Amino acid sequence: MSQALINAKTPMLNQYHVALHLAHRWFAFLEAPGGDLDTHLKLFHPHVRLSGSRGSHLFARDHESLKAWFAAVPDKISSHHIVHSTYSTANDDSGEGLLNMVVAYQATVESGVHGSIISYQTRIEFTPGGARFITLDKTPILPNTKLDYETSWSTNRVLALVYATLAGITVSDGKLRAALGGGVHQVFVHTTAPEASSAYEALVTSSSGNPAATQAVRLKLTDDVMATMPTIEQIEVLTLK
Repeated sequence: MSQALINAKTPMLNQYHVALHLAHRWFAFLEAPGGDLDTHLKLFHPHVRLSGSRGSHLFARDHESLKAWFAAVPDKISSHHIVHSTYSTANDDSGEGLLNMVVAYQATVESGVHGSIISYQTRIEFTPGGARFITLDKTPILPNTKLDYETSWSTNRVLALVYATLAGITVSDGKLRAALGGGVHQVFVHTTAPEASSAYEALVTSSSGNPAATQAVRLKLTDDVMATMPTIEQIEVLTLK
Protein backbone atom coordinates (compact mmCIF):
# COMPACT_ATOMS: atom_id res chain seq x y z
CA MET A 1 0.00 0.00 0.00
CA SER A 2 1.37 3.43 -0.94
CA GLN A 3 -0.04 6.87 -0.45
CA ALA A 4 0.74 10.51 -1.16
CA LEU A 5 -0.79 13.37 0.78
CA ILE A 6 -1.16 16.52 -1.29
CA ASN A 7 -2.11 19.94 0.08
CA ALA A 8 -1.61 22.54 -2.63
CA LYS A 9 -3.46 24.72 -5.09
CA THR A 10 -3.99 23.41 -8.60
CA PRO A 11 -0.69 24.43 -10.30
CA MET A 12 1.45 22.97 -7.50
CA LEU A 13 -0.88 19.98 -7.26
CA ASN A 14 -0.24 19.24 -10.93
CA GLN A 15 3.53 19.52 -10.42
CA TYR A 16 3.28 17.20 -7.42
CA HIS A 17 1.50 14.61 -9.54
CA VAL A 18 4.26 14.87 -12.16
CA ALA A 19 6.96 14.58 -9.49
CA LEU A 20 5.37 11.47 -8.00
CA HIS A 21 5.01 9.97 -11.47
CA LEU A 22 8.78 10.34 -11.90
CA ALA A 23 9.48 8.88 -8.46
CA HIS A 24 7.35 5.78 -8.97
CA ARG A 25 8.89 5.15 -12.40
CA TRP A 26 12.36 5.54 -10.88
CA PHE A 27 11.68 2.97 -8.17
CA ALA A 28 9.91 0.45 -10.42
CA PHE A 29 12.91 0.47 -12.77
CA LEU A 30 15.15 -0.51 -9.84
CA GLU A 31 12.87 -3.35 -8.77
CA ALA A 32 12.88 -5.69 -11.78
CA PRO A 33 15.54 -6.35 -14.42
CA GLY A 34 14.94 -5.88 -18.13
CA GLY A 35 13.80 -2.26 -18.35
CA ASP A 36 14.63 0.08 -21.23
CA LEU A 37 17.61 2.05 -19.89
CA ASP A 38 17.75 4.59 -22.72
CA THR A 39 14.11 5.54 -22.15
CA HIS A 40 14.60 5.57 -18.40
CA LEU A 41 17.54 7.98 -18.65
CA LYS A 42 15.15 10.60 -20.04
CA LEU A 43 13.86 10.99 -16.46
CA PHE A 44 17.20 12.58 -15.57
CA HIS A 45 18.97 15.78 -16.62
CA PRO A 46 22.07 15.05 -18.76
CA HIS A 47 24.17 16.33 -15.84
CA VAL A 48 22.07 14.78 -13.08
CA ARG A 49 23.74 14.51 -9.69
CA LEU A 50 22.98 11.35 -7.70
CA SER A 51 24.46 11.41 -4.22
CA GLY A 52 24.25 9.73 -0.84
CA SER A 53 24.73 10.58 2.83
CA ARG A 54 23.40 14.13 2.43
CA GLY A 55 25.62 14.83 -0.54
CA SER A 56 28.88 13.59 0.93
CA HIS A 57 29.13 10.66 -1.49
CA LEU A 58 28.70 11.12 -5.25
CA PHE A 59 27.30 8.16 -7.18
CA ALA A 60 26.75 9.85 -10.56
CA ARG A 61 27.18 13.26 -12.17
CA ASP A 62 25.87 12.60 -15.71
CA HIS A 63 24.13 9.96 -17.79
CA GLU A 64 27.28 7.90 -18.36
CA SER A 65 28.11 7.60 -14.67
CA LEU A 66 24.41 6.99 -13.91
CA LYS A 67 24.48 4.06 -16.36
CA ALA A 68 27.46 2.65 -14.46
CA TRP A 69 25.61 3.07 -11.17
CA PHE A 70 22.56 1.21 -12.52
CA ALA A 71 24.82 -1.60 -13.71
CA ALA A 72 26.37 -1.87 -10.25
CA VAL A 73 23.11 -1.96 -8.26
CA PRO A 74 23.44 -5.31 -6.43
CA ASP A 75 19.78 -6.15 -5.78
CA LYS A 76 18.05 -7.31 -8.97
CA ILE A 77 14.75 -7.72 -7.11
CA SER A 78 13.84 -5.11 -4.51
CA SER A 79 10.98 -3.02 -3.18
CA HIS A 80 10.52 0.69 -2.48
CA HIS A 81 7.39 1.88 -0.68
CA ILE A 82 6.94 5.64 -0.41
CA VAL A 83 5.53 6.03 3.10
CA HIS A 84 5.64 9.84 3.21
CA SER A 85 6.30 12.62 0.72
CA THR A 86 6.27 16.41 0.60
CA TYR A 87 6.50 18.78 -2.32
CA SER A 88 7.41 22.46 -2.59
CA THR A 89 8.77 24.84 -5.19
CA ALA A 90 12.32 26.16 -4.94
CA ASN A 91 12.54 29.69 -3.53
CA ASP A 92 15.11 30.85 -6.10
CA ASP A 93 12.66 31.78 -8.91
CA SER A 94 13.84 28.79 -10.97
CA GLY A 95 10.39 27.22 -11.07
CA GLU A 96 11.94 23.91 -10.06
CA GLY A 97 10.30 21.51 -7.63
CA LEU A 98 11.58 19.87 -4.46
CA LEU A 99 10.21 16.39 -3.78
CA ASN A 100 11.26 14.83 -0.47
CA MET A 101 10.32 11.29 0.44
CA VAL A 102 10.70 8.69 3.15
CA VAL A 103 10.99 5.27 1.51
CA ALA A 104 10.92 1.78 3.00
CA TYR A 105 13.42 -0.30 1.04
CA GLN A 106 13.79 -4.09 1.07
CA ALA A 107 15.68 -6.75 -0.86
CA THR A 108 15.92 -10.51 -0.51
CA VAL A 109 19.26 -12.18 0.15
CA GLU A 110 20.33 -15.74 0.93
CA SER A 111 20.08 -15.07 4.65
CA GLY A 112 16.57 -13.59 4.38
CA VAL A 113 15.47 -9.97 3.94
CA HIS A 114 17.50 -6.82 4.47
CA GLY A 115 16.33 -3.24 4.20
CA SER A 116 16.45 0.32 5.38
CA ILE A 117 14.35 3.43 5.72
CA ILE A 118 15.78 5.98 3.30
CA SER A 119 15.37 9.75 3.11
CA TYR A 120 15.23 10.94 -0.50
CA GLN A 121 15.70 14.60 -1.42
CA THR A 122 15.19 15.46 -5.08
CA ARG A 123 15.08 18.54 -7.28
CA ILE A 124 13.00 18.48 -10.47
CA GLU A 125 13.16 20.64 -13.57
CA PHE A 126 9.98 21.36 -15.52
CA THR A 127 10.46 22.09 -19.24
CA PRO A 128 8.16 22.15 -22.30
CA GLY A 129 9.66 18.77 -23.19
CA GLY A 130 8.76 17.25 -19.83
CA ALA A 131 9.97 17.02 -16.25
CA ARG A 132 13.23 15.42 -15.13
CA PHE A 133 15.36 14.98 -12.04
CA ILE A 134 18.26 17.39 -11.62
CA THR A 135 19.54 16.09 -8.30
CA LEU A 136 18.73 13.12 -6.07
CA ASP A 137 20.17 12.28 -2.68
CA LYS A 138 19.43 8.98 -0.94
CA THR A 139 20.42 8.74 2.73
CA PRO A 140 19.55 5.74 4.94
CA ILE A 141 18.19 6.96 8.27
CA LEU A 142 16.94 3.76 9.98
CA PRO A 143 17.10 0.00 9.51
CA ASN A 144 14.01 -1.64 8.06
CA THR A 145 13.53 -4.58 10.39
CA LYS A 146 10.47 -6.16 8.77
CA LEU A 147 11.13 -9.86 8.31
CA ASP A 148 8.70 -10.41 5.43
CA TYR A 149 9.48 -9.08 1.97
CA GLU A 150 6.73 -6.82 0.59
CA THR A 151 6.84 -6.46 -3.17
CA SER A 152 6.17 -3.00 -4.63
CA TRP A 153 6.95 -3.24 -8.37
CA SER A 154 3.35 -3.48 -9.54
CA THR A 155 2.27 -0.83 -7.00
CA ASN A 156 4.86 1.61 -8.31
CA ARG A 157 3.97 0.80 -11.91
CA VAL A 158 0.28 1.51 -11.29
CA LEU A 159 1.00 4.68 -9.30
CA ALA A 160 3.25 5.94 -12.11
CA LEU A 161 0.29 5.50 -14.47
CA VAL A 162 -2.23 7.05 -12.07
CA TYR A 163 -0.13 10.17 -11.45
CA ALA A 164 0.63 10.58 -15.15
CA THR A 165 -3.11 10.42 -15.79
CA LEU A 166 -3.91 12.94 -13.05
CA ALA A 167 -1.21 15.27 -14.37
CA GLY A 168 -2.41 14.94 -17.96
CA ILE A 169 1.01 13.86 -19.28
CA THR A 170 -0.04 10.59 -20.89
CA VAL A 171 -2.41 9.66 -23.68
CA SER A 172 -5.68 8.70 -22.04
CA ASP A 173 -9.34 8.21 -22.87
CA GLY A 174 -10.20 10.12 -19.67
CA LYS A 175 -12.06 7.25 -18.00
CA LEU A 176 -9.59 6.73 -15.15
CA ARG A 177 -9.29 10.43 -14.39
CA ALA A 178 -13.07 10.81 -14.38
CA ALA A 179 -13.46 7.80 -12.10
CA LEU A 180 -10.92 9.14 -9.58
CA GLY A 181 -12.51 12.60 -9.44
CA GLY A 182 -11.17 16.13 -9.72
CA GLY A 183 -8.64 17.73 -7.39
CA VAL A 184 -7.35 14.39 -6.12
CA HIS A 185 -5.29 14.88 -2.97
CA GLN A 186 -4.79 11.30 -1.82
CA VAL A 187 -4.23 8.06 -3.72
CA PHE A 188 -3.89 4.48 -2.50
CA VAL A 189 -3.00 1.49 -4.67
CA HIS A 190 -3.13 -2.11 -3.58
CA THR A 191 -1.70 -4.84 -5.77
CA THR A 192 0.68 -7.67 -4.96
CA ALA A 193 1.70 -8.96 -8.38
CA PRO A 194 5.28 -10.30 -8.49
CA GLU A 195 7.99 -8.28 -10.19
CA ALA A 196 7.82 -8.21 -14.01
CA SER A 197 4.30 -9.69 -14.15
CA SER A 198 2.69 -9.40 -17.58
CA ALA A 199 -0.90 -9.15 -16.28
CA TYR A 200 -2.40 -8.26 -12.92
CA GLU A 201 -5.20 -6.39 -11.17
CA ALA A 202 -5.06 -3.37 -8.87
CA LEU A 203 -7.45 -1.64 -6.51
CA VAL A 204 -7.10 2.15 -6.66
CA THR A 205 -8.83 4.50 -4.24
CA SER A 206 -8.69 8.27 -4.22
CA SER A 207 -9.90 11.17 -2.11
CA SER A 208 -10.83 14.41 -3.82
CA GLY A 209 -12.81 17.59 -3.34
CA ASN A 210 -13.73 19.57 -0.24
CA PRO A 211 -15.35 18.00 1.68
CA ALA A 212 -13.42 14.94 0.60
CA ALA A 213 -15.17 12.21 -1.34
CA THR A 214 -13.73 8.75 -1.86
CA GLN A 215 -13.73 6.89 -5.17
CA ALA A 216 -12.56 3.36 -5.91
CA VAL A 217 -11.79 1.51 -9.14
CA ARG A 218 -10.54 -1.95 -9.97
CA LEU A 219 -8.09 -2.06 -12.86
CA LYS A 220 -7.10 -4.98 -15.05
CA LEU A 221 -3.71 -4.27 -16.59
CA THR A 222 -1.14 -5.75 -18.91
CA ASP A 223 2.49 -4.84 -18.50
CA ASP A 224 5.94 -5.13 -20.02
CA VAL A 225 9.10 -4.06 -18.18
CA MET A 226 10.33 -2.45 -21.41
CA ALA A 227 7.33 -0.10 -21.46
CA THR A 228 7.25 3.13 -19.47
CA MET A 229 3.93 2.25 -17.82
CA PRO A 230 1.33 -0.55 -17.77
CA THR A 231 -1.71 -0.57 -20.05
CA ILE A 232 -5.25 -0.52 -18.70
CA GLU A 233 -7.37 -3.27 -20.22
CA GLN A 234 -10.48 -2.76 -18.09
CA ILE A 235 -11.78 -0.25 -15.52
CA GLU A 236 -14.49 -1.17 -13.05
CA VAL A 237 -15.89 1.65 -10.93
CA LEU A 238 -16.77 0.36 -7.49
CA THR A 239 -19.65 1.62 -5.37
CA LEU A 240 -18.65 2.42 -1.81
CA LYS A 241 -21.28 2.05 0.90
